[in-house]
Amino acid sequence: MSTSTARRWALRGTATAVAVIVAAGTIAAAHTLGTTEDPGHPAGRSVTPVPAAAERVCAGSALRLSDDAGNDATRASTIGSPEIATATTGDRVDRSDLDGSSTGSSDPTLLTAPAGDTAPQVAGSSYQSVSDGDVVGVGAASCDDPSQSTWLVGGSTETGRTTLVTLANPTDVNATVDLTIADTSGTVSAPGTSGIVVAPNSQKVVPLSGFVTDQGSTVVHVTSSGGQIVAHMQETVVRTLTPGGFDIVSGGAAPSRQQVIPAVVLEDAEGAQRGEDTADAAPVLRLYVPGTAVARVTLGITTADGGGTTVDATAEPGVVTDVPLDDFPDGRYSFTIDSSVPIVAGARTTTPTDDGRTDLGWFASAEPLSATTVTAVAAGSGARLNLVNPTREDATVTVRSGGDAQEVQVTSGSTATVSVPSAQQLTITGADGLVAGVTYQGDDGIAGFPVRPETEVSSPVRVYP
Repeated sequence: MSTSTARRWALRGTATAVAVIVAAGTIAAAHTLGTTEDPGHPAGRSVTPVPAAAERVCAGSALRLSDDAGNDATRASTIGSPEIATATTGDRVDRSDLDGSSTGSSDPTLLTAPAGDTAPQVAGSSYQSVSDGDVVGVGAASCDDPSQSTWLVGGSTETGRTTLVTLANPTDVNATVDLTIADTSGTVSAPGTSGIVVAPNSQKVVPLSGFVTDQGSTVVHVTSSGGQIVAHMQETVVRTLTPGGFDIVSGGAAPSRQQVIPAVVLEDAEGAQRGEDTADAAPVLRLYVPGTAVARVTLGITTADGGGTTVDATAEPGVVTDVPLDDFPDGRYSFTIDSSVPIVAGARTTTPTDDGRTDLGWFASAEPLSATTVTAVAAGSGARLNLVNPTREDATVTVRSGGDAQEVQVTSGSTATVSVPSAQQLTITGADGLVAGVTYQGDDGIAGFPVRPETEVSSPVRVYP
C-alpha cells in the first residue's frame, strides 16, 4: 500500500471515529438532560416516476429449420406472416421488427405505446394459418411483457416433432439466458443450456432437440439476466409423411398451488387418434412440479353450459407428467387445477381437419385479471373469449368494443364463453380476479392464447434524504 493511500485510510478512520464519538456524546447528553421527546422523523416527499412507454412482443411468423430450398437445417427461416391485433390506453401503438441472429428469427413484432401524461397500457395477439410443406396448421399467441422468468409448458422432440424456443430481447442491453429443461426422466443436463447471449433488440431461435432427443413431454423454464426476454415455443408435427399440425406455446402462469387454463378446445379427439403415429394425438393435461414434494392434484373441468367434472391425479416432483383427458365431448372448456404444492400446467389437444390431416393446439395457464384490462383478438377462424371465475363471488363482466358493450354473468366457479369482434380493441371491466383466454376453432385447425393482465405501472414512492 502506498504512503498516500495509507494516509487516506487513516484520515477516513479518524473521521469515522470522531463522528461516532460525537454521536455517542450527543445521545448521552440527551439522556442526561432527561429529554423525553421522540426523535423527529426525517422529512420525505412523494415522487412520481416519469411515465414510460409500454412494450410487448408478439411471437412472429411460423418457422422451419431450413431455407426455402430445404438446405441449412441449422438455421430457422420464416413462413408467411401472422395477423396481429393491438390495443392501448394511450394514443397509438407503434410496430417495429426485432432483428434476427445467426440462428434465424421469427421476425417478432415489438409493440410500443408511447408515454403521455400517464404511463399507457399496451396489448396484442397474433394468429397465423399456414400450409407450406411439413408446416401446416394454425397457431395463436399472446403478445407478452419482457420478463426474467417464463414457463413454457409444451413441446416434444420425438421423431417427426420439431420444437423451437424463441428468445426475443427488446431491451438495449445483452440478455444472458439459461434454459432449465425437464422431461419424463427429470431435469436435462446438457451443454449449451446456460449462458445463451441474446443481443439487444434481436431474437435467437434455439432448437430443443439440441439438448434433449426422443422425448415426448417437455417443460422449459427460461430465465434471463441483463436484458429481459419474451419467450415462446413453436411445435411442428409430421406423422410419418403427413403434416400433423403446428402451434405456438405462450408462457404460462408462474408456479402456484392453483392454475387456471381458461380456454381449451376439444374436437373429435378420437378421430385425431386414427391412423399411424398418433400416440401424442390424445388430449392431455401437462403438469410439472418444480419443488421436491409430490403434488396431489384435483382438476376441475367446466363448460359454459354448466357442465363439468373433476379428475384426481398425482404428479411426482422434478419430472413431467401428462394426465390423459379421455371421453370428453366436443366443446370449449376451462381447467382449474388445485394442487397441494406449487405447479405449472398446460394442455394439448389435437383435432382432424377437413383435408384429412390433424392440427394440434397448446393452451397455456393464465394470471388473474385486474379490474380493467385491454386486449385485442387477432382475426382468425371461430374466435371466442372464455372467462373463468375461480373466486368466491359472482361477477358481472362488461366487454366493450368501440361503442358496443355486452354484459356477461360469470358465477363463482363457472365459465362463460362469448363471441367477440376480432382486430378491434376490447376493454374488459368487472373481471378483477377472473382469468380469460381466447380460442380459435375452424376447418383449418385449433389454437388459443391467454389474455394478459395489465402491466404494473410504477406508483408514487416516498423518498427520504
